Amino acid sequence: MLRWGLWGWLALAGGLFPWQSADQTLHKIETALRQGDARALAAYFAPQVEIFINEGPRIYSSTQGQYVMKEFFEKNPPTTFTLFHKGRSEDMLYAIGSYVSSEGKWDVSFFTRFQGGRFLIHQLRFEPVE
Repeated sequence: MLRWGLWGWLALAGGLFPWQSADQTLHKIETALRQGDARALAAYFAPQVEIFINEGPRIYSSTQGQYVMKEFFEKNPPTTFTLFHKGRSEDMLYAIGSYVSSEGKWDVSFFTRFQGGRFLIHQLRFEPVE
């Protein structure tokens, strides 16, 4: 019978929690995009976030980024948002999805980095699908 000491359980938990945190982060970002919730999305913005919507990328503070996304969501309320690919590379998470509103369709990608004990969005892209 295999016996786990305190250190064994801590080692196992230490290996699992980063993935749980990553999955939780992806789920919350996905939910914010699906609901068009700029405030919930901005909670995951890094202090400086690069946002690309329809035209060249611009760098915003997290507060400015929230207003940019609020304006986008107001003009293009989501009908659906679907993640179709997500992944992880060391301290980075990324995902690719499709955002659809009555005004159009966008391919969406975002990249996060582990910073300050959590994953934060450093780049968010909305590229129109024609």
